[in-house]
Order: sequence, then structure tokens, then C-alpha cells
Amino acid sequence: QCVYLGVMAELPSGLLEACVVVGAPSDKLRDVLQVKKTIKNKHKQSPTHCPAEVLQVHAPPFVSKETSSSQAIGPAFSRVQRRKSFIKKRRDRAPETISNGDAANRAEVSSATEDISVPKDLDLIALPQLCFPGGLQLASEQKEDSYHFLVFTDLFGNRTHGVVVQYYTTCLEGVVQNGHRWNSSKPRLYAPFAVCVISKFPYYNALRDCLSCLLVQLRPARQVDFEETIKEFSAKLSLVPLPPPGQLHVSFSIRPLQVVLPSREDQDSPVIDIDLHLPFLCFTHTTLLQVLSCLLQEQRMVFFSSDWARLTLVAESLLLYLQPLSWQQPYVPVLAGGMLDFLMAPTAFLMGCHISHFEEVATEDLILVNIDDGIIQSSLSETVDLPAIPLAAAESFISRAECLQLHYDLELCHLGVGTDANALRCQRRDWQRRLNTQIRNIALELVVNILRGVQDFLSHEHRVFNSEEFLRTREPTDQSFYKKVLETHIFHSFLRDRLNRKWDSFSRMEQNMRNSAYRNHAMTDSPRRPPVSDLSRTGYRSYTSPNDRLSKRLGASLPNLEHPVGDFMTAISLRRPASLRKLTPDIGRYQQTKNSSVKVFRLPEFPPPLAYHYVQNYYSDMVASLGRAINATPPDESSLLARYHYLRGLVNTVSNKRLDALEDFQSLYKTDSDIFPSQMVKSLVDSLPEVERLQADRRPELKRLISRVKRDQELERAHHGNSNEECAVKRFKLPKKYMQLEEFVRCVQESGIVKDQGTIQRLFDALTVGHQKQVGPDLFRVFYTIWKETEAEAQEVCLPASVLEHIEPSEYVFKLSSSVKTSRGVGKIAMTQRRLFLLTDGRPGYVEVAQYRDLEVSSAPFLLLRIPSLKLRVQGRKEAFEANLKTETELWNLMVKEMWAGRSMADQHKDPQYMQQALTNALLMDAVVGSLQSSKAIYAASKLAHFDRIKMEVPMMVPKTTTETLKHKINPSLELAAPQAVDVLLYTPGQLWVSVGGGKVMVFDASSWSLTHTFHVGNARLNCMLGVNSDQVWMGSEDSVIYIISMLALVCNRQLTEHRAEVTGLALDTYKYSQKVAYSCSAEGTVMVWDVSTLQVSFNVETREELWSVCIDSGEVFIWHIKDTVKPLHRVTLQDCTGCYCMIKVKNQVWVGCVGRSSTKGKVYILDTETRLVLKELHGHNDKVKALCSAEDRYVLSGAGKHDGKIAIWKVE
Repeated sequence: QCVYLGVMAELPSGLLEACVVVGAPSDKLRDVLQVKKTIKNKHKQSPTHCPAEVLQVHAPPFVSKETSSSQAIGPAFSRVQRRKSFIKKRRDRAPETISNGDAANRAEVSSATEDISVPKDLDLIALPQLCFPGGLQLASEQKEDSYHFLVFTDLFGNRTHGVVVQYYTTCLEGVVQNGHRWNSSKPRLYAPFAVCVISKFPYYNALRDCLSCLLVQLRPARQVDFEETIKEFSAKLSLVPLPPPGQLHVSFSIRPLQVVLPSREDQDSPVIDIDLHLPFLCFTHTTLLQVLSCLLQEQRMVFFSSDWARLTLVAESLLLYLQPLSWQQPYVPVLAGGMLDFLMAPTAFLMGCHISHFEEVATEDLILVNIDDGIIQSSLSETVDLPAIPLAAAESFISRAECLQLHYDLELCHLGVGTDANALRCQRRDWQRRLNTQIRNIALELVVNILRGVQDFLSHEHRVFNSEEFLRTREPTDQSFYKKVLETHIFHSFLRDRLNRKWDSFSRMEQNMRNSAYRNHAMTDSPRRPPVSDLSRTGYRSYTSPNDRLSKRLGASLPNLEHPVGDFMTAISLRRPASLRKLTPDIGRYQQTKNSSVKVFRLPEFPPPLAYHYVQNYYSDMVASLGRAINATPPDESSLLARYHYLRGLVNTVSNKRLDALEDFQSLYKTDSDIFPSQMVKSLVDSLPEVERLQADRRPELKRLISRVKRDQELERAHHGNSNEECAVKRFKLPKKYMQLEEFVRCVQESGIVKDQGTIQRLFDALTVGHQKQVGPDLFRVFYTIWKETEAEAQEVCLPASVLEHIEPSEYVFKLSSSVKTSRGVGKIAMTQRRLFLLTDGRPGYVEVAQYRDLEVSSAPFLLLRIPSLKLRVQGRKEAFEANLKTETELWNLMVKEMWAGRSMADQHKDPQYMQQALTNALLMDAVVGSLQSSKAIYAASKLAHFDRIKMEVPMMVPKTTTETLKHKINPSLELAAPQAVDVLLYTPGQLWVSVGGGKVMVFDASSWSLTHTFHVGNARLNCMLGVNSDQVWMGSEDSVIYIISMLALVCNRQLTEHRAEVTGLALDTYKYSQKVAYSCSAEGTVMVWDVSTLQVSFNVETREELWSVCIDSGEVFIWHIKDTVKPLHRVTLQDCTGCYCMIKVKNQVWVGCVGRSSTKGKVYILDTETRLVLKELHGHNDKVKALCSAEDRYVLSGAGKHDGKIAIWKVE
């Protein structure tokens, strides 16, 4: 009962959208010639202007209606697009104007109108004006060909691009008298015609090259062949596939040139086919920064030039400088003379005019940019009264820009004169590509330097941006600039991308800069208190173990952590710049691109046009050529293989070979899912007829691809329901009504004060002591103000060099008392994250009070008794330190006890986060006391004495075995509101890989335990990870896929999809095959053996004599003999254990991650492989141990469930 109606797959946009010919129609030219003849006889000046009209429109499909059959013709010709009808007038009169190659004299039929099918979003009404922006002018002498560029924007902000060539052809003066034609033998007029090629992508240079080749064909062509020549040219361009993102370009031959289409950098990057250094040639660096500043502030801007082409090229280059920021306002880089009323628009815009309109336009309130003279000014004055780009970012930009080599001639000094035009063009393209890379890097660094730190003031959970706090961190002289930028659509779109955690070029460079800042942090001259949000980011390394920086020594004790080893560490260091100011133009985001070899795939020669079988042969040749390229590419060049599969799938799609196309896209998905064309494949699957659908179901690979596409569709529909929420960005505002606990938690998290829900609940209890459990808006405003004022005051503390030499470079003063009298002199007591010291009055001096771990503090219950003064006893000192803090005494006593308790627990548990949390608690106490100002203020603040209370109520004694074996702890959930379970751990030389749910992977520097990168692998939980070689990490997922991650790029470039259920384990055979064989297993019991070099499944399984296994619902370790699997050879019972979750072998030991029976806390048991006895029982987590990994058999790292979420580092003996 099912009938296939021939639904066509939605095809991707090709190079050509349409080719339009614009000029003066023949009857208009005849009238002008007649008038010219009449006027000449009267000795008057003849008219030179003529109205322009659309004369021809050529758009795919290029096929006649007689041969159009859905069964016989592939979608290259019969594809269904959203199209509209353009009714073009036809004229009955025979042509009177005769010219060799004249477009006006093409063959015309005697019908009144012609119905032309054109792309729906193509506006042909305004096109004649834009093709002749200065008007269509007849000339008395031949003029040079002229090119310019257009940008069309629809209502949804989608842009289409056009390249226009104007060329002049001769018009002979002629009239008809008495039925006989009389022709003058001498040309009198030259008429211009324009050919406009329209494309979805800005291939300006490539399309200009194509039009240059077209003119070579048009000039000798007969007038009757003019339209056919244009149509043939258009049909050829419609056959050109666009290259996929990455390092594979496409080239094709249009005689006499070889034209190259450069690919995009990645999915989120734009096509760049222009010379990006043009603005540097037009403007000084200072003026260029002024122009960029106006763009960032979304001003009403008009560019002027005497060259129409220059307007678009400079405007496009400037917008590319701002990437990944996107211009959201109206954008018309070329305004025809009749469009100047566009400049009366009240909104911000970017438009371009001819310099001749300068005086006419300058009456409006606009920013005027004269490209020819390199000047920017306001229409109201000769200067621009707008805030400048922040000084530090501007200076960095200028110093980097001065290193650019902008003149190609200097590159040719040592070269001979080339004789091959295409070789010379290729040489120039390579130089331009390198220069474009440098310029993009410099421009991106400018954007990052301007907007870096925005991420720190975002609440992702509530999609809130705290703009006031962000502004407070900017330099006072830059405040006005940021106030304007923060109100723009550009910035709003940027914020939305940050809240959606978009990993783009900005994110990558900011991450690299942040890592560099952490590494160079010890070089800071005058440490100031950072916001608490900074503490959470640096908390991995700031408060280390009892011996200060044990984690660094721990990393250094492992080989290959701090010293480069081969290409791996060299490549890592290349993408980690040492400092912002010292970067050369080549280093940064696009360094890898510059060094990567670019491949060019050359298309076959174009076939005779408009013949179906010829085009099918052309596609077949292209598929065969791509097949040879795939076979010749080694397996380790997976990125290049993916691009070849993409192109072949594209060609098979347009040639109607659906199943072959799906096979290519399946190979692509396994090789590089980042460039997988989901919408195209979805459309392809939906268009499959019943017969092909049954054939696909019989091929396991295609069946999996189709099911995956369906699953992704469902996820997309579910995701689409939340699209409005993902677009929303709110600014933080102080509350205006009373808040219950839930609203209070949300408000505090939005404010950026603290994210941890437990801490916020204790803060709520403190602020609501003695009255109803709700916080009023006035109280919260006072609390928030005091918190921020205290933070600002501490940031203003500038310690002299004589004091700095006594404290650690990473220490900050977080609290400073008023000037008081103490037992060791008069001064202010300073509290850092490590110690208390006295900053003496007069000439500032340093007097050590105590490090927190050296204090002797009694954990007596808090009594509501007034403490006369602060007394601190220090280990090893006879006399106590005493300070008369007056009204501050009780508060300081509370804060010091909390800091001591946090330090004590951090030392005991080898967990630096306890110290950070204690510091946060102490600072919150200070703000609570300041905001309440009542007799109950100290009691309220005591609600925040979390660690002091734990030390007093529940003494946490850590077993000696655990203390001796445990070396350090890190917390991957520091920046989150609640901890996340550690699902998988993997150590590779220099790096620790941590999976924390939903495919999220965090990468830590193993020498400092600082977080360096965060990215997502799929959307499902990861179950296992395996370091296969120096550049590959395999990750087995709950979605049955094995993702292969590049260590250098930190992207998934290949996928293994052979498993039918979730992948549960990965292992590497290092015995016989020298790390050439990997094993994977899945939940339904399948074990696969992989050849690492070819990624093909092998069937040679190496067997061992013993197999150790554990179960999540049993406290026993089962040891099996491979030859007897009926019952285990041995059982080892683990005392006080209810379940085992992970197990690894280290040296002659087996480490087992478990959960305890009595306390449900995580435990690690160490077993001897020979005696099968339990050697140690380690207590280090508050939840089950879910992940274990070995760091070169010297250390073992364990990760716990979501109630703990921490990673413990244990020493192997």
C-alpha cells in the first residue's frame, strides 16, 4: 500500500546559487542611440546614463523540462529547493543594436514574459542597482573591466555573497530607414554589462578568478552564443562541491586558470577567501583600533572609498577580525546612489558608500571611515568621541601587528621570475594563507584580551551574568568602554555562547592564556587578594599539602612530567604560550593550522554541459578519484581520510547514489564526527525509497547509522524544546522581595559569592538567626555590599617588598584588621590563606604571628561570653600572641579557629580544598557580622564555623596506614554547585584525564594538578579510558561507541562503532604485540581485539592463565583459571566490604575500589598477586570508589562517587 513519491534529499549548498546578467536592454540602447544621433546633429551633449535591468538569470537545476524525470535524472538536476518565479519582460521588437559579443543582442523569442525559477531568498529587484552602484553609464571609449563584491542579508541574518564584474562592449550606431539597415563603420558607444555570481559562501577571490576566465570566453564569442556561454559557465560552477571544514581544499580548472576553494578552519569558523591584511595597508594601527572599537560598541558606521571593491573587502576583513564575535546589526557594505536613505535608519548599522557622497552623508550623526585616506571621524566633528579599546589590549595588539610582514614583494627578493602563471598564483596563495593565519591570531588575541574573564562572572546553572562585578574588575579608565560594549547585541550573543559552553576559538585561546597565567603566577610582583571565584579555579594547586607544594614535587618525582619527551611534549609546549606580550604572530590558536600540510583535491575536467550522462560520468570520475585518494592515504591520517569520505558522500548524494553516500557518511562518522553533516544525512535517510531502505537494513553498518540518525533526531527535538531557555541571558539584580531557602540559594549562586549549596544553606541559617526563615531584600543588599567592599579593600592592599619576601608568592591578604596594640607591637593583623602576620605601623614591617597548622587551639564549645582579647598560642613558643582587637575580638577568634580547623583537616586528609572552604567560611563570617550589627551577630556567624564544629563534635581520625599511603587530593568539582561522580581516571605522561559524567572530560597538568582543558565526548557517560600511544586516548562510552581522542588537539577524530552495547572495558596488550593490540568489551559480553595501527578488528585473542573479577554486589575477589571457568580457583573476602567497582594491577599488587559495609564510605584494598592476601585497607573517600588508574606504577589515583567527587593520590610501595 506504500507508494514512493520520489522525495529528494535536501542537498547542501553548492558553490553557485545563481548567475545573473545585468545591463541595458536592447530597446533602451536603441533609444539612446537614436537620441544621440538626433542630438549630435543639433550639436548638443548626448545622454550617458541608462536604466539597468536583469537580462538573464541562471540558477540550478540546469535541465530542460523535456528530460526532467525523477527516475532518470539525479538530484543534481532535479533537486527541489525553495524557489520563486521571476517574471522577466520580453520584447517583441527585433534587435536594432548590433555588436560583436553584445549581451543585448542575444536571441529573443516573441513572448511577452519569461518565467524564470530562481532561489527564493534571492532579491532581483535591488540587484541592478547593486551591480551598477554608480549607475549604468555609457562610454565613448573602452574602459577596463571592474570587479566589486556584494553581501546580501535576509530577515534572519543569513548572508549571501556576490561577485560582480562590469565589462564594456561596443555598440554600433544604427537605425532602420525604409526597411533597410544602415550601419556606421565606426563604433560610437560602449555599453557596460555586469555578470554577478551569487554564492552562499564568501569565496571572493575564487569567484573573481572564475569571472576573469569567463570574460576570456565571452570576448571572442558571437552574440548569439552569449547566453549559452553564460549558462555553460553557470552549469560548471554548479557541479563544484564545497570542501568540508579542515585541511583539504578543492581545486578545479576553468581555462586558463586553476581555481582553489579554501576550506573553513572548523565547523564554527567562516570561509576566508580574501586578503586579510588590506585594513593594515589602509589604516594606522591606532586608527584600526578606533574602527574596531566603534564596531564593538555597535555605532552607526559608514565606510567611504572611491573603489567599490575596497568597501566590501575592508568591511569583511574587519568583521573577521572580531571573530568569534558576530556583527548582529544591518550590514550593507555597498550602497548604490539611490539607496542613501538607508543611512537614516535609527539603529546601529555598517554600510558603505562611494566617496563622492561624503558631503551628502556627513549631515547625519554617524561614524565616517574614509578608507582611501585612512581616517575615521564623526559627522559632527573631525574626531571620534567614543571610549577607546582598553590600553593593555591595544598595546599588545600594536606590538604584535608591528611584527607582520605585509608586503609580498619582499618575499620575492630571493626568487627568480616564474613562467607558470598557476604556479605563481599558488605561491602567492600560500603566502597569503600564512599571513591570514597570523592576522587572525593577533585579532583573536585582541578579542580575548578585551573580554577575558567574562566566564568568571557567569552562573551557568541560572544563566546569569553579573555585569556589575565584571565592570568592577576592569581598570577605571576602561569602564566607559565596557559599559557600552556590555549593552550591545554582539556581547549578548557572545554571552549566550559562553553560557551554552561553546568551545570555539575564543574558548581555546582563553584557556591557553589562563594556563600560562597559572604557570607564571609565581612571578607576580605584588599579590592582591583575588575574588573567591578565583580561589575555586586555582584551588587545585593553591593550598597544597602540609609540606607546601607537595603536589608539584609529586609530579616532578614522576618521570616525563616536567621535561619534554620527543614530539609529544614539544607539541604541547607549542600551543601553550609563555606570555601575552611575547607571542609572535605565528603562535596561538592557529599555530597548528599553519604547520599542518594543506592538501588540495583536484576535480576532474568539466564535462560537456547540460547532458545527463556526461554529468553522471563526471561524478563517477570524481568518486573514482576520491577512492584512489582514500586508498593512498595512510590510516594514521584520519583527519584527511574523513574529508575524502565527506566529499565522496557529497558527490554520491548529488548523483543519487544514496546507499553509497550513506556508507561514506558512516565511515566519516567513525573517523571524524565533528564534520558529520547531520542534516544532510537525515534528509538522505528520509528520502530512501522502500527498496533501498530494506537494502540498508541488511547492511549492519548502515542500519546502525540510520538508527543513530533517528536517535539524534529525537534528542534534537527534545533539545529544541529548551531552545528558548538556552537563548536567554539574564543580568544579576539584587532581590526585591523576601527569599525562602530555595530562592536564597539561587540568588547567592547568581551573585557569584559562592556556589556550594551546603555553604549557602549555612549562610541562610546565619542570616535568619532569631527570626523567620527568610532573608529580606534590605538585609541581602547590605550583606552583598559588605562582601564586595571587603573584597575590594583587600585587593587594594599593597605589600612592600620587605613583607613580600616573607610570604609565599601565591599568598594573598584576605582580611586586614584595624590598627591595634598587640604583644608584638602596634599594627594591623593580616590574614592570608596560610598564616597570620602583623603589618607594623609607621614603616611597614613584617612580624610573623603563626601559620595556622602551628596554632594550639582548644575545641571548646562556643559560649556566649565576651572574649576580652585575641590570644593565640603557637607551638614552640612560650609566650602567647595577644591582640586587643576590641569589638573585633570575637569575630577574629571565630575566623582563626575556623582557619586552624580547616588547615588541620587539610593536613590530615591531604586535601587542599578543606583550606579553601575554611577561608570562604571565615570571609562569610566577616560579612555576616558586618550586615547584622546586633547582639546575635557573633552567634549567627558561628553557624558558618563548619570545620570547627566538625573537629569539636566528630573527631575524624584517619588510620595510620591511610595517612602514610595517601599523598594528595584534588577536587574536579570545585567550580560546581554540587560534587560529581568520578567515572573514569587515566594517567598519560604529564596529564591526568578525568571523566565526571555525561561525556564531560577534564584534563589536569600532572605537575601542578591545575585544570588545563575541559571538553565533551558524546552525550553519554564514559565507562573506560585507555592511552594507546603518544597521541591517542580511547574512551569507551555508554552509547556503545569507542571515541578516539587526539592528545594534541583534544578532539575526537575517529570513532569505533562495532559494539552493540555500552563499552565497559578497554585494555592494551603490551606483551607480544608491543602495544599494537587493544581489547574492548561491551555489556552484552562481546570482546573485540583491535589492531591499533589499522583500527581493524582482529580475532587473535591472547589468553592468560588467571583472570581476576569483582562484582558490585559482592565483597569478594574471584580468581579464575582460564582453563576452568566452572568455579573460581580462589576467593578473597574483603572485610567490611559490600561491593567492588573497579580493579587494576600495579606491579605485583591488585588494587580494588570498594564501598564499606558499616559506614558506606569508599575504601581501597591492596592485594598481593602471589599470596592473594590483603596487604592494606585504605580509607580515603566519603563515597564508593568508582575509578582507579596507575601513574607509571609509582602512584595510584582513585576517584569516588557523587557524594564525594574527589580524587585521591596514593603512593605505591
